[in-house]
Parts: sequence; structure tokens; C-alpha cells
Amino acid sequence: MNQEFDYHLKSYICVHVFKHERPVLLVCRGADGDWGLYCGSPHKDSGDDYRVVGIGHVIDDDPALREVLDLEPGWEAERSGLGEPWRRSLSPDEDDAAY
Repeated sequence: MNQEFDYHLKSYICVHVFKHERPVLLVCRGADGDWGLYCGSPHKDSGDDYRVVGIGHVIDDDPALREVLDLEPGWEAERSGLGEPWRRSLSPDEDDAAY
């Protein structure tokens, strides 16, 4: 992993990624710098649908996530499936998004 990233750096992931049911298809970097790694499907705005883990654990499962570790706060990267290229864009207003 990139030296500037702590393996245990806090990241928010959806329960589908946590349970290894779906891959990470959406990576968000909040304006506050927090990391979000999601399957890309809609989720309820509930703590039951998310987990907090060290980002290194997710990257161990999917090394292609290293390609987007340079995201600046306020940006996101999305891909259509495993092995597909990442598309980067400015994040929508966080209040309007439900990952």
C-alpha cells in the first residue's frame, strides 16, 4: 500500500462490501477527507447499512482500489465492475447522496 496511507485509516463501507457480497464500485472522499467505499447500490440512511474499518483491509481484498487513493476531498471514483477503469468526478452534494 502507498506509504502515505495508514493501513488502519478509518473508512466507511457498505454492509454488502463488508460481507464480501459485492465489490467496491464507488469510492468517495468526503469534503472532510473521510473515505467511503460502497457497492454502488442504494442504501438506507441508517448505521445498520454501514461499517467502519481500516482502509487497508478493503484494499487487501481489492488491490485495484490503490488506483484511486490519490482522490482529493470532494471527489469520487466509480467503475462498472471489477477490472473496469475508474471514472473520476466531483462528488455530488453529500446531503443529496445515498450510497
